[in-house]
Amino acid sequence: MKIFKPFEVIREELEKAEEFSRKLLSSKVSLVLKAGGYILDSGGKRVRPGLTIISGMITGAPLDRLIPVATVMEYMHTATLLHDDIVDGAKLRRGKPSANEVFGNDVAVLVGDYMFAKAIYVLAVYGGEEVLKVASQTVQDMAEGELLQLERIGNLSINEEDYFDVIYRKTASLLATCCECGAILGKADKNTRTALRKYGEFIGYAFQLVDDAFDYISDSQTIGKPAGNDIREGKVTYPLLSIMAELSESEKQEIEQVFTNPNPSQEEITFVREIVLEKGGDRKTFQLARDYVERAKEELSVFNDSPFKKALFEIADFIVERTY
Repeated sequence: MKIFKPFEVIREELEKAEEFSRKLLSSKVSLVLKAGGYILDSGGKRVRPGLTIISGMITGAPLDRLIPVATVMEYMHTATLLHDDIVDGAKLRRGKPSANEVFGNDVAVLVGDYMFAKAIYVLAVYGGEEVLKVASQTVQDMAEGELLQLERIGNLSINEEDYFDVIYRKTASLLATCCECGAILGKADKNTRTALRKYGEFIGYAFQLVDDAFDYISDSQTIGKPAGNDIREGKVTYPLLSIMAELSESEKQEIEQVFTNPNPSQEEITFVREIVLEKGGDRKTFQLARDYVERAKEELSVFNDSPFKKALFEIADFIVERTY
């Protein structure tokens, strides 16, 4: 198993989580095994189980409970990806054909449901009531985030508060929950639990900001999905929001026409990308992501230096240094 460099400190624990994951994905229904295994095997750094394990180990959580809980954080993430790709009509995920493209929408949505159900069961058995409450709220947040985003498709009047509300629910909430659940299992005090949760939330914001910037500056070979996808789908993200005040009325009208067009041309998408890059929307987005990374690292001041704290710093730094 290839290990994401900051997770070398928990290599053994992550391998146990991977082993538990394979055992958990057991069903008499072959499509569950095929489709679930397909997306679990499609790459990814296992950031969510890794964060859960580190947060648990830095607070002294017992491994016999921590490993199963960490494992199903990836299940929750995977289920969300399956459902998101159906909603978005995505054809690529991490550079490979998406599960819905390979197996069809019906199979993808039902396997996503199966993985959510497995996750809730494991959280109830190994995590206990508090972990289950926190994780259940997160499933609700993630669903609401997708619905809010759908409501706001093509709406150029949304503000930064609206944007951050959506990315908290869609991305940051699960990373925050991973860290908090590790802390709960470690019986951490309130300040430590809050610090780890805020760390996860802030790196979640940074991750999504960088992802949104890549949609304006990258190509499909780099990010594993078509560039300009957010524009094509009418999603207003931070690179555009950050330069809205600098746009003339005619520029706003032209951009609005692109975002309200259900099938914009490549020329229209390129027009929006170029105007955002010309006005520095990508730079502003990366700078804000760096600011969130620094805030995340500040939350870790409650911990003494250790290999686990060092790993959390490295994860935060990676988010703004990554090229994919």
